[in-house]
Amino acid sequence: MRIVSKIISILEKLLVYSFHDSSYIFEVYNVNLARKRGVTVGNHCRFISISAGTFSTEPYLIEIGNHVSVTNPTFITHDGAVWIFRNEHPEIDLFGKIKIGNNVFVGYGVTFLPGSEIGDNSIVAAGAVVKGLFPGGTVIGGVPAKVICSIADYFEKNKHRFTHFRNSSPQDKKRKILDALERCTK
Repeated sequence: MRIVSKIISILEKLLVYSFHDSSYIFEVYNVNLARKRGVTVGNHCRFISISAGTFSTEPYLIEIGNHVSVTNPTFITHDGAVWIFRNEHPEIDLFGKIKIGNNVFVGYGVTFLPGSEIGDNSIVAAGAVVKGLFPGGTVIGGVPAKVICSIADYFEKNKHRFTHFRNSSPQDKKRKILDALERCTK
C-alpha cells in the first residue's frame, strides 16, 4: 500500500509539472497511439482527445507532418456511401489519403474527408469539414471548409489581442488574461 501511495504521489507531481510546463503528458501517448495504429506522424506533434477510432479503418492513409496540433479530430479515409451500390457491385470501395503539412494547428472537432490535404503553416478552424486541397499559409474553416484568409492576415488582424505570458503561474496567468481582455474590449 505504501508503494502505491508513493507511485501516485510521483505521478501527481509529474502531471502538475507537465501541465504547467505545457508539455502535456498525454501527448506522447496519443502520438504513440497514432503511430501504433499506422498513422505517419512527424515530430513535435500533439494530439488531444483522440482514441483508436479517430483514425478510421485505414490509418496508413493518413500522413501528419511536424509540429501539428489537433484536438478531437475525425479522419475518414473511405467513402461509406458506396454501400448503396454494393448489391450491384459487391466489391466496390472508395479510398483517399489525408495529408496534413508541417506547422499546422487544427481546431476542436475538425473532420477530414478522403482525399484532403492541408499545406504547411496553416490553421484549420474548429468544426470544419475538410475535403480537397488547401494551400499552405492559409486559415480555413466552415462546412464545407474554404479558405478564409492568409495566416499573415490572421496575425495582422489579431496582433493587438495577443498576449505574452504563457509561462506565468496559474494565478498570474488568470490576472493577466482578465486584464488583457478588459483592455481589448475598451
